[in-house]
Parts: sequence; structure tokens; C-alpha cells
Amino acid sequence: MSRNILINAIDPEECRIAIVRDSKLEEFHIESASREITQGNICKGIVVRVEPSLQAVFVEYGAERHGFLQQNEIHSDYFQDTDSGDRSLKSLIKRGQELLVQVTKDPMMNKGAMLSTFISLPGRQIVLLPGSNTLGISRKIEDEEQRSKLKETIKKITVPEGFGVIVRTAGVSASKTSLTTDLRYLLRLWKNINTQGLQEKAPALLYKERNTAVRFVRDYFTADVNEILLDNQAVYQEVKDFIHIVSPKHTKIVKFHKDVKPIFTKHQLEKQIASIFENRVDLKSGGYIVIQQTEAMVTVDVNSGKGTQKKSIEQTAVMTNLEAAEEVARQLRLRDMGGLIVIDFIDMKDTKNKQKTESTLKTHLKEDKARTKIGRISQFGLLEMSRQRLRPSIEHSNFESCENCLGKGLIPSTEMLGLSFLRRLKLETLKGDIGRVTCTVPRKVASYLLNNKRREILDLESRRNLVIKIEGEREMSLGKSTIVCTPVEPVAPVMADNI
Repeated sequence: MSRNILINAIDPEECRIAIVRDSKLEEFHIESASREITQGNICKGIVVRVEPSLQAVFVEYGAERHGFLQQNEIHSDYFQDTDSGDRSLKSLIKRGQELLVQVTKDPMMNKGAMLSTFISLPGRQIVLLPGSNTLGISRKIEDEEQRSKLKETIKKITVPEGFGVIVRTAGVSASKTSLTTDLRYLLRLWKNINTQGLQEKAPALLYKERNTAVRFVRDYFTADVNEILLDNQAVYQEVKDFIHIVSPKHTKIVKFHKDVKPIFTKHQLEKQIASIFENRVDLKSGGYIVIQQTEAMVTVDVNSGKGTQKKSIEQTAVMTNLEAAEEVARQLRLRDMGGLIVIDFIDMKDTKNKQKTESTLKTHLKEDKARTKIGRISQFGLLEMSRQRLRPSIEHSNFESCENCLGKGLIPSTEMLGLSFLRRLKLETLKGDIGRVTCTVPRKVASYLLNNKRREILDLESRRNLVIKIEGEREMSLGKSTIVCTPVEPVAPVMADNI
């Protein structure tokens, strides 16, 4: 089946890319100008801190936060010579030492970027590995016959000493000529990076990954792509030039979208894209899955819902679980979710049905570019799996924590907020020199206090001999409040002349 790549780059603030197969959304990527992806960038950095306890060093490489470089990601070429034979991290790497690093994971929340000195330069069909001697093939190419042919082809290519090569999935049917062309291009690119690295002073950016559209086409363009459609003239020209370099015969499939109707609307994708940002995803049978992302893991709950067409509970469970397995694999790709994932399938008694569900999930995960590991369905109906984190998830990249609930998804009741504020007010007014208190709270909380707790407030004023004023603020976030205490005004001394 043919696939189409649609690139919506008409808005300068955001680039959206979709892979569509038979009008169904298969892959979706979105990149905002305000949250630039730095993964893949190569920089000249300088070691600012060595942390033996973490078996890592912190590197200043030009970003807001220092990057985190683990010891096993440091090439032996950077190790210092020691006469004592001491192989501890503090002896091998020194503060102030300069090195070339590549961003392997973007900064996330309060964490800096993950770095590596093992550089990899991806082309369309191969990945160049400077400082390595690896000659490998992507693990995604599983057919033994194809792997054997590729191994023979690689042996015929002249790879310079000190460089390694890995054939990508896109190069599964590549000829010796096309692989050699790709290799020469990457070698020229590395030479330029290396030359610049010798001239620049750390920290400095030496190589910036291509823009979102070109990078996506490089990584996802395969022989079964029928059309690449773009709605931005400048991006269209960049992609066309790139395809002309890497695969001239496919230049004609790059087309400019001229229709007045927006590119994603015309191909009926907006509704499918909107569903990516929802927790609930409906299944054809009437069942549904609920996806929740937390700090520790992603949880997926499978429910039969209205799916009751089958004669028995077991049959209904199997039907729903098989549909869910396919949809979960798709949703993980679409949402870019990584790390630990736990799927709560509907309970099944028959072991064969459990194996069938596991097999279905594995089959559909093969289409995923990210590496995945899958466990077995436990006695509780739970399946644990992990997915390689290629980039920050769509949720983290496009959503901010709610200032009211702080990411919990729940907000305290007005009663709870009111009582909590009242307790705080009693503590704040314990000092004896206060004459007036001005309180600002959200409007709902002010209404609760003035209507339900007026007697307690009057009693507090009487006992503490002060005046309390409560004001409601419409724009104030729930949970926020201010208390301003004004001291008692000193009484002017009585002068004898005035008696």
C-alpha cells in the first residue's frame, strides 16, 4: 500500500507533518518554533564539573542548562594518560577539557540534555559513525535473506579507517552505488564539522540538525511513499532540493499544495489529529482505551464499553483486546510516548488468547521506528513494555501544567480552600500589634467565606481587636491568596495645652 507525506508548514510558529495510508493517520509529528528540537546537534563543549558519584560529567555546550555526559558515553580518545594506572573518572577526564558532543536527548522539564561523544551522522540510507569500526545493519531489517545481501554489499564499499557504518531501514534494497553516494556526502559533512571544531572556541554549535520537514523526510521517506505534499513554498523548495540530492528519480513526487482549502482539512486529518490530544480513544467494536501519562510511566486501560456483540465474556474480551493492541501501537507512535508503558487488558482465561493478544501487539509495533521491548500478560491482565524515547512526547511539547491544579487534573473544593485560608488567617493575626487585615482570595473562596464563615470572621475581629477585609479577585488562580496586615496606628500623645 502506498503512503503519502503531508507537511503543513504555512504557519511560521509551528510545523505539522503526517504520514497517511488510505486516509488513516499513521505518523504525526509537530514542532513549535518556541520549543526547538536540538537532538542530533553537534557542539564543541567544555567540561565544567566531574561527578564520580554519578559516573558522569557536566558539559557546557551552549544551552541554557549544562548537558549530562555519562562515562560510558565518553570515547576513549578523550581519556587522559595517567602514569599511576588510576582509571577513576576524575583521573580520566579533567575540568576545562574540550570535547565534541552530540545531543542524544533534548532537555526535559528540569533535566538538561543527554550528551554523547560517540557521534552519529544520519543520511538517508546509512548512518556514519566517526571513531568507530562498526559495519552493521538496522535491527528493524529482520529478513535474513535481506540482511545477508546487505552484508555482502557493505563489504564492497570502501569505508575509510576510523569510521563505522550502519545501514538504515530505508537502505534495505539499496545498491552499492547509492550507499557509496550517501557515504561520500556524510564524509564531506564530517570533514566540515571537524575542521570547524578545530577553529571554534568552546562552547560552540558546529552542526545543527536540518529543519523539521527535511529531517522527517530523510528519516521516513521510503520506496512506498507515493507523494510528498507541502503548503509552504520555501520548505517545499528545501525538501525538493534534498530529495534531488539523495534520490533524484523521486524528485517528481514532491509537490506544492495549491488548493485554497488547508492541506490537512482537505485530507480529513484534523479530527484524527485532535484525537491524539484526548485521553480516550474509541475502538470500532464499541470498546475504548484510556491513556494517561505520568512521571513514572504511561498507563493504558482497555475497556469493552458497548462492545457486546460476542456470545461470551471471553470472546468479547479477546475481540476488544486485539483491537486495543493494534490501536495502542498506533497511539504510542502518534503521541511519541516513551519509557515504561503498562497496558491493562481485559482479563482472559485462555492462555492462547493471551498469546494472540501479545502477538498482535508485537506485529503492529514492528512499524515503529523506536525500539520496543514487550513482556507477557500477567495473571492480573497487565502487560509491561518499554519504548525508546526518540523525542519529548507531544503532550509534554504542546501542553503546560494547569496553574489551578498544577498538573493533577483535580482542584481543591471551594470549602477546602476556604477552611485552609481561615486557618492561615488565624495564624497571621496572632501578633498583637495588628489593627487591619486586607485579604485577597479567588472570588469563589471570598463568596464562601463571607456567606458561610461570616460569624467566625466577626468573632476573630472581636477577640483580636482588628478589622478584617476580604476581597474577591476574579483573575486569581485557585489556591492563591494574599494577606496584608497593617499595624495599629499609634495614638498621638495628649498635650497639656489642649486640656
